[in-house]
Amino acid sequence: MKRQDYYYRLAKKEHYKSRAAYKLMHIDDRFYIFKKGKSVLDLGASPGGWSQVAKERTYGGAVFSVDIKPVHIEGITYIKGNVFDDEIINKIKEKMVEKNTDGFDVILSDMSPKISGVKEVDHQQSLDLGRRALEISKQLLKVGGSLIIKLFYGQDIFNIKKEVEAFFDFCKFYTPPSSRKGSREVYMVCKRFKKTI
Repeated sequence: MKRQDYYYRLAKKEHYKSRAAYKLMHIDDRFYIFKKGKSVLDLGASPGGWSQVAKERTYGGAVFSVDIKPVHIEGITYIKGNVFDDEIINKIKEKMVEKNTDGFDVILSDMSPKISGVKEVDHQQSLDLGRRALEISKQLLKVGGSLIIKLFYGQDIFNIKKEVEAFFDFCKFYTPPSSRKGSREVYMVCKRFKKTI
C-alpha cells in the first residue's frame, strides 16, 4: 500500500511533491550532480519532486520543468509540452532567452511510459524516452554537463548505454535505495558531456 511506504510518508512529512525526490537525492549523494547556481532541465517533471530537489541542491539555480501536466513550484520555470513534440526545443529555448540561460548543466529524465504490464513493451518504451532525452541533451546540454535517465531493465538496456556513453566520459547504471523493492527501474547517470559535431 502507498500509505505504508516509508518514502511516500517521508515525502508527505517533508513537503515533497513525490517520493521520487529521494531517488534524486540518493543519486546526487552518490555522484555529485548538482552545484550551486547551476542550470537544470527536468523532462517529464510533473508532479515536480525532482524539480524541487534540483532547486534546493543548486541553491536557487535556474530550474526549467517540462511536462504536459502543470508543475506548481515557486521559482521554477514551467514549460507546457510533450517531449516528443517537434516544437518543444523551441519552447525551451524561448524560455532560456527570457531567463538569460545559455544552456543546461544538468538534464534530468525521470520519464516513465504508461505501464502496460508487458515487460518487453514497457522496456522498449522506456528506451524511446531515454533516447529522446539524449536527443534533447545533444542540443541543450553544456559541454561537461550531466544527464540522468530512468530506464526499465530489459534485453536492450546495454545497447542504449553504448549509444549514450558515446557522448559522455562517464556513464553508469545505478538503482537508488529509495526505488521500490522489486521495481525494474534503473537510472543511467552520465557525466562530462562531450562536444557533439
